[in-house]
Amino acid sequence: MKRALNINSLVLLGILLCYAWPAHAIVVRTGVDPNSVVIPGDNDFFGALSMSGVVEVTNNVESCSGALIGNFSVLTAGHCVTSAFGAGLYTHPQVTFLVPGGYVVQDVSSIAVDPTWNGDFSLGGDLAVMQLSQAAPASATRYSLYTGMALPTSSPIVLAGFGLSGTGDAGANGYGYGSLRAGTNEYAVTGASFGWSSNVLIGQFYDVNHPSTNGLGLASPYSSSDEVTTAFGDSGGPTFYNGQIIGVHDVLICLTPKGSESCSVPPSVSIYNDSFYGQLWGDVSVAGNAAFIEGVPEPRSAVLTMLGLSLAGWRRWRSRGNRSRSSSH
Repeated sequence: MKRALNINSLVLLGILLCYAWPAHAIVVRTGVDPNSVVIPGDNDFFGALSMSGVVEVTNNVESCSGALIGNFSVLTAGHCVTSAFGAGLYTHPQVTFLVPGGYVVQDVSSIAVDPTWNGDFSLGGDLAVMQLSQAAPASATRYSLYTGMALPTSSPIVLAGFGLSGTGDAGANGYGYGSLRAGTNEYAVTGASFGWSSNVLIGQFYDVNHPSTNGLGLASPYSSSDEVTTAFGDSGGPTFYNGQIIGVHDVLICLTPKGSESCSVPPSVSIYNDSFYGQLWGDVSVAGNAAFIEGVPEPRSAVLTMLGLSLAGWRRWRSRGNRSRSSSH
């Protein structure tokens, strides 16, 4: 599904990264085997960063990705769990964890969608928190959220997800069905550069062999040997900075200076909008939406709160009873 969005003199094509596609894997640089960054539960990838809390999110319609942020809570994109851009929730969503020796599938009992999500990616509110019907596996990492508001440009970040894979020259082509992959890139600008919310964090998929793919015109575009971008199925997956979640994969963007419905050449090496060199990707800022994320209580926390209120009420009742008995003697 494609939606054209006018941004100053450019038109960015926003694509739901996981709409009606099965889960595959992240797109890597040409010359790097798309299967070489598979992480089957590896707890020592990119240093001490564990990927065991990155999950696949599935329902009756599409496949996405997500990340565990508590014993019960999984953070993902709003469009991964809502139909008609927030008008209704998809039914029977499930979450799959990679665990030592296999995988665990768990049901989702409830979903909270950011109230600002209305189908407009430019507003930077495409988020949801899912509550599992039971606690996540003990082996799964519980990630913390990055709360800094300054965009860490020129600093490596790690993108992870279960989406389509491929290479920059060929685009996403379905390597590694159902595999978790990750790789590095960097944020370049916020959506404010294009008249969007600053809660949209934008990076580009650049190749030094294709100078035109520096679509943002950066003075020193990032070009790591394992640079990656997101694709269909990675929506809702996490981006990590210093081991914390800084962004949630949201939208794939193709610069189209001529206003066409396909990518222009340049900057992209292909006329298609499917994770080729020269295309941009956008995350939703976690720090910019912390009030919503942190405001969704975990089931166990809610139970403990209710028990605490009940205990406080009982103590007040007992105190009043004791005062009444004392005054009658």
